[in-house]
Amino acid sequence: MHSTILICAASLVILTLLLAFWTSMQRGSSKTIAYNATLDPSSGMAKAQRAHGNAAEYAALLIGLFLVVGFAYQGRDLGGLIHWTIIAVTVSRVLHALGFLICETLEKPHVLKMIGALVTYLGGLFLAVMAISKAL
Repeated sequence: MHSTILICAASLVILTLLLAFWTSMQRGSSKTIAYNATLDPSSGMAKAQRAHGNAAEYAALLIGLFLVVGFAYQGRDLGGLIHWTIIAVTVSRVLHALGFLICETLEKPHVLKMIGALVTYLGGLFLAVMAISKAL
């Protein structure tokens, strides 16, 4: 398996676990343990929960996609475009999470969330198309 894929997949796992830990820390400091409690969208707890939830939603999908691409290109060079797309998608997930954590409120858009989402969508679609093209 290509080292880029392994590093990026592990990075997504680390990101998700760090966000889970941060959410736990926010739960403890805010004394908000109830999972269905109404949260202020500008609170650290709400931001941490959403950052973790979103990271968890995408991590498995992207790791699976990275592995499919890795299998499709097994024994071959990934090529610069695929290599850098995998890295860009991974970095975009970190930026997306940071956008949640530093935004003023979850009710307003933040540039890091927008960039992170856009690169995730476009990069993910590109990688999926490249994997399909290897099967044809």
